[in-house]
Amino acid sequence: IAPQSSDEVLEVDKWFPLFFCVFGSGVLVVLFFLMKYLIYVIIAGFCLGGTGALFEILYLGLSHYVPGLQRVLCSPRDIPFEAAHLVSGAVAATIVTGFLVMRNEPDGWFFQDLIGAAFLCLIQRSLRLPDMKLASVLLTVMFFFDIFWVFVSPLLFKKSVMVEVATGGGTGESVPMLLRLPALGDPLGNQRMLGFGDVALPGLLVSFLRRFDILSGRSLKGGYFLPAVIGYTIAMFVTLMALYIMRIGQPALL
Repeated sequence: IAPQSSDEVLEVDKWFPLFFCVFGSGVLVVLFFLMKYLIYVIIAGFCLGGTGALFEILYLGLSHYVPGLQRVLCSPRDIPFEAAHLVSGAVAATIVTGFLVMRNEPDGWFFQDLIGAAFLCLIQRSLRLPDMKLASVLLTVMFFFDIFWVFVSPLLFKKSVMVEVATGGGTGESVPMLLRLPALGDPLGNQRMLGFGDVALPGLLVSFLRRFDILSGRSLKGGYFLPAVIGYTIAMFVTLMALYIMRIGQPALL
């Protein structure tokens, strides 16, 4: 559901790749050393932010596809409270509660991924790349960012910082800012993890291509959007193959 005004969209500028790289590196290092003190702060923030993201995405969807739910139930302090607000809040609270209760269970990935999907959809709705030049710079910078923190960081920190942070650093908890995918029939077992950045950043490019196709009048088959989605899907399969062969965490942006 597209934003209705420019106030709802933030167009990233030329400094965004540098800021993201520096800020992301700082966060990784801090979490690497202080994970045991911060893990529950991270989980709490994920739950609060996830509740807000789920609520907004659900409300927008219900308001658009089920107009009847826009019926106002009451107006405390002259703020209309619609049926869509009630339904969205109840569903969001249920999903976040399910995550809290089952986050360390084998089936807990379902609730975590629902929250993650809401975050990622909200990012695509709120952030916008202005052109292909910035998109190319951003993905190139993050290409080397991923390589450094997965493969080079063990030379400096004795462990892969990215992998250590993603797996919770021995706290018994997992950092929730990632998608967990069940490894069905995989002899290695466990679950596959895909960081939000590995979806959100390529997603900004894919969203840009979709907007370009629409504005230029290109069809789905004749535009750039579909090849981009197919290319991203193939890249994910290649990443899984590399994971299976090398048996170590792989940077998905590689």
